[in-house]
Amino acid sequence: TSEGREDLLQSSSMDNNIQNDTANNNKEEVVDDETITTTVNPKLITFDGDQTLYSDGSNFESNPRLANYLYLLLKHGVTVAVVTAAGYEYNTEKYEYRLSGLLAYFAEHQLSSEDCSRFYLFGGECNYLLCLGSDYKLHPVKEIGPGGWKTSTKYIPEAPGNWNEEAITKLLNVAERNITNTVEELKMRGRVIRKKHSVGLVPTTQTQLTREALDEAVLRVQDALDNYHNTQSSATMTVTTENTNATASAARLPFCAFNGGRDVWVDVGNKRVGVEILQSYTGIGKNETLHIGDQFLNTGNDFAARDVCPCVWITDPEETTYILKSILRLAEITDLDDDNDEDDDEEKRTNHKMNPTTPNGSTVNFSECERRTEVIKKMDVFTGEMFYQAPNIQS
Repeated sequence: TSEGREDLLQSSSMDNNIQNDTANNNKEEVVDDETITTTVNPKLITFDGDQTLYSDGSNFESNPRLANYLYLLLKHGVTVAVVTAAGYEYNTEKYEYRLSGLLAYFAEHQLSSEDCSRFYLFGGECNYLLCLGSDYKLHPVKEIGPGGWKTSTKYIPEAPGNWNEEAITKLLNVAERNITNTVEELKMRGRVIRKKHSVGLVPTTQTQLTREALDEAVLRVQDALDNYHNTQSSATMTVTTENTNATASAARLPFCAFNGGRDVWVDVGNKRVGVEILQSYTGIGKNETLHIGDQFLNTGNDFAARDVCPCVWITDPEETTYILKSILRLAEITDLDDDNDEDDDEEKRTNHKMNPTTPNGSTVNFSECERRTEVIKKMDVFTGEMFYQAPNIQS
């Protein structure tokens, strides 16, 4: 019944921390019906970005099936949030470029204003909160004052509303020095970049850093920051009572050092904080939240989310798609537009390109998608620097 579907996930959930058998790519073995239990009723589903919703270092350009599943989640009352390490402060157009295909899909299918309001993006792990508007663009969420997300979540000890800018600068200084020394010692072909609340090691043009080198850089900077925190904690014990609160706040400043697959980043904050803030801001409990990501090793940035909600460990967007299909099926959502056959899927994709209409008859503006794709190709995903020149066309 429609009433039974209003709350999408009353009859579906995920058990905690489903891990893939990476030696076997049979999707039927990633998650089975016994694994999806009724112990949790997710009303908030958070997603990593790279390698979860789109390929690492790429953008959400054209993935109609995954876009449809996300659309159906929102349509049936679920709050959806992308919690990503990508941090471009509140330059909303840069996040929109990374999600251009998904936002175009929402617009073409006329996602309602109410449903749009349940789509969030948290940039820089937990630094920049944006919400989708009825114009299908991302807008910064108010930070300070009544109803501001930073003000209303100050009761969470590690929330950004409690951060001290001096402490942030000191922590990033330690991280930058350590990563710079690692690059020099290991003769890595990379460059160190500094943002407002993060430090990154990214490859130089046309180079690729090895996984082992990236992991080594992460382990070194993790150790340096742990030692720094220990030093700060020891100093806290010697200060006077009047100064204890401020010093303690600086000492427990959260951070995340991780291997992003092609790069290394140290962010102030982490996904545990990001997911916990979303839970508080939306009024959705831990046992009603699910996080999906690909980085659950101790050198990954999804690992921290395990402290505040059940998690699903995937390896690529294809597995994310399968997980969402399982959730929607158990919720008895029938309008999946999915024949479950890879050959049929390929034929549908081919026909879709030749005859760009959706099942309900609306025309998809592929020229706009292509235009945005060309712009994305000219954006440095590490720094967010834009290059707007037109693509070269040889005669």
